[in-house]
Amino acid sequence: MPSITPRPINVLLIGGCGHWAATENHVPAILSLQRSGFPVRVSAICDLRDPYDENLLRHMPELMDLLRWDRPQWIQPHPGESSEDLERRLDAAHAHSAFDVVIVACDPVAHYPYLHWATRRGIHVLCDKPILAVADAAWDVHAAATLDTQFDTLLKAHRDRPGHLFALPMRRRANDAFVESSRLITEVYEDHGQPLTMANFTVTGGHFRLPEEYAFGNAHGYTHGVGALAFSSYHYIDLMAWYLGLAQGSVTALRITSHYVRRVGDYLGTGQNRALEALLRPLSPEQAATVGLDRRTALAEMDFAFTLELLDAAARVHGYLTYTFTSNSYSHRQVGLQEADRAGHLPFREKGRMSQFVVDIHQGPLQHVRVTKNDVVGDQYRIRLEHRRNPMIDPSGGRYADTVYENAHIASTVTPQSMTAEFLRAAAGCPPDELVTSRMTHLVDQTLTQRIYAAMYRLIAARHEANAEHRTAFTPSILIDIR
Repeated sequence: MPSITPRPINVLLIGGCGHWAATENHVPAILSLQRSGFPVRVSAICDLRDPYDENLLRHMPELMDLLRWDRPQWIQPHPGESSEDLERRLDAAHAHSAFDVVIVACDPVAHYPYLHWATRRGIHVLCDKPILAVADAAWDVHAAATLDTQFDTLLKAHRDRPGHLFALPMRRRANDAFVESSRLITEVYEDHGQPLTMANFTVTGGHFRLPEEYAFGNAHGYTHGVGALAFSSYHYIDLMAWYLGLAQGSVTALRITSHYVRRVGDYLGTGQNRALEALLRPLSPEQAATVGLDRRTALAEMDFAFTLELLDAAARVHGYLTYTFTSNSYSHRQVGLQEADRAGHLPFREKGRMSQFVVDIHQGPLQHVRVTKNDVVGDQYRIRLEHRRNPMIDPSGGRYADTVYENAHIASTVTPQSMTAEFLRAAAGCPPDELVTSRMTHLVDQTLTQRIYAAMYRLIAARHEANAEHRTAFTPSILIDIR
């Protein structure tokens, strides 16, 4: 059988100056394909920052290489630009370069116009998580409701284009440790019909910020009135939806309840940031700025807790999931604020951010699975997977099993870079790599994740509305159908 010659692929990279796109994932994947002779070119980079800025390129050698080889056009979004004006400029660039793929890796609050534009034109889309974020969704109930509306619009536009590719490189769905945990859950469900009955997701982000740093923008900023739920939290919401789908049983609906929300202004008002701040201030080369956060930043969600009751068609409760997120826990931070941060010249520096979680999963009396991590972000990650089965179904007599995945992200069989490369190969009509393809996530696969995520924002906003109206005894819930 003759080999298939891939057709040339032309890429529009949205948010190409961010650390994730330029250093960790998309740009390195594209460079690797180019070096292997694959015909892919980035003909345009759309970013608020100039990709040719030498101050950025000092920290981004991969982006520098891409710029030398492809010489992409820089498209700079204009502050306050209407969707119509942005689309006209994108259409002009598309008429000149004929994009085959749009990679969206900018601030998630800006995702929707690019996703909507590309999908309606049939341009294949690779989008980083979360698919959508809406400004002020943490406190404005109307903004929060827009999340469902926008997703439904995207889903319809995608389905109206047969053959259109719309994928997400969801690292945890592809990671060896989580794939193995999913296999364990699936095996017990298929062999014994035992559904998921309980799961606890406890995440502590541990990213200490100096007060003035909450006023910084970019992909992990709070200046758009949304916070921690729209960032790394999406991974864990996606795990909830994934695990539940593997062993759903007779569950047809979720009752999602908000029990606790703490916002940026609440946190700073407690003064809990001062102990580490006192140690860091002398390390800053400039004097502390006078902090006057605007209202939308102060109202962005920082910590929260939810329960998800698992209901059948008769509204009987079959179990529950819990999700607790704390973004200011232990931090490994040892550096102060740098002027390069304030000027936007330093695209990435962890400043002591941690990646800590415990995912505790139960399938009734038959199986317990636990996945844990406790690492400084940027170090070699270690993920531990533990599980135990009832001796009646386990030939080993229910022996405790413990597996540690060293350097878990980079050493995984499938990585975000390999998913980016496989997506570009698919867009070029190449035969699929079955292993990578099996771990890819597509827009349709995200429907339940997106419903849970949007419901959580509606609940967070409802709590603010209740507080504003002095409704003190208020525990909001939302029922979503998952059939």
